[in-house]
Amino acid sequence: MMAARATFRRVFAVFLIAASFAASLAQDAGGGANPSLDFAARQQHVRHAAIQKLAPCIVRIDTIGGAQPVRREMNRMQQERTAAGFRQADGPTTGLTWSADGYILTSSFNFVRDPVVITVTLADGRRFVARLVARDRTARLALLKIDAADLPVPEWRDTARLRSGQWSLAAGYGFGSEQPAVALGILSALHRMSGQAVQTDARISPAHYGGPLFDIEGRVIGICVPMGLDRDEMTGIEWYDSGIGFAVHYEHLQRRVPRLMEGRDLHHGLLGIDLESREPVVGIVQKADRNGPPPSRDGLRIRGEPRGPAAQAGLQAGDVITRIDDLPTPTITEFRRAVARNVAGDTVTVTYRRDETTTSVTLRLASAEDFVAAPTTQPK
Repeated sequence: MMAARATFRRVFAVFLIAASFAASLAQDAGGGANPSLDFAARQQHVRHAAIQKLAPCIVRIDTIGGAQPVRREMNRMQQERTAAGFRQADGPTTGLTWSADGYILTSSFNFVRDPVVITVTLADGRRFVARLVARDRTARLALLKIDAADLPVPEWRDTARLRSGQWSLAAGYGFGSEQPAVALGILSALHRMSGQAVQTDARISPAHYGGPLFDIEGRVIGICVPMGLDRDEMTGIEWYDSGIGFAVHYEHLQRRVPRLMEGRDLHHGLLGIDLESREPVVGIVQKADRNGPPPSRDGLRIRGEPRGPAAQAGLQAGDVITRIDDLPTPTITEFRRAVARNVAGDTVTVTYRRDETTTSVTLRLASAEDFVAAPTTQPK
């Protein structure tokens, strides 16, 4: 019943937003003989006003050189093979000014070819050679730097105020476009991809990757990126123009961009444990009797022997992970969100329960390369 009420409230909120904007636009236009026929024009007016506010902050990115990427995947036998290739087109892509002193935020997808030259063209026509400062491999982000000053910067939308069902627009440069092309949709989900991104049904294509997802008032919600369940740099592109799109939200960007400015690439942080994917563990202390409330679920049990940082910290098979830093981890989803706040090299505090004893340990997250076994003998 509560879920049904929540769904009704979201649908009703979307209806009220659409109705209020239609009414306000009708008032601005002096009314009309047939409002239903004019609604599309009013909607176009809203899109135009939003993009005009944001357009000075959207940049066009061109690249020269580099090789087409090779995508890898695992078959049913857990053997790595070359996947069906996605040929990245030669053409412009999109970025957004992050700061007035020349930092440009975009998607790392735009640089999977490792281009030799990167240029950035501002909305006023000025063109600069850009330097790739660093990439965030976890969120598919890249940070560029150009020698410019006093650049316009966008207004950002507070992530905590985002709501499912609100209007969202994506802008990006493609072949033959003098102005950013705009795709319209709604925010279809929040806290996606381990809490790093929001989801939209706007038809996002590779031309939008690196460009802004923004609201109808021209405030930026996030940076459009391809995302999927795999960690390959090309994952998620199969969903382009399908109504399944993602944008890294402002709260996550605030944590990551300052670190990218230091010039260090960011990689997935790993504990070195496998977790049981069945029902979460019921806390021993929190068990309830038959007549009482249902027991709360407080953690995830380690399956198999830990490796890497977890093994060095003394974790064992059967231990129940209850917290990562200050965040509880009763489910796989919440565990992934807690870990995704960090990257390889970060120090985290892991709280776990063994038998009836709760312990906290500090460990440093490893990268995937740290788990690759070194050769036992040197090649001749």
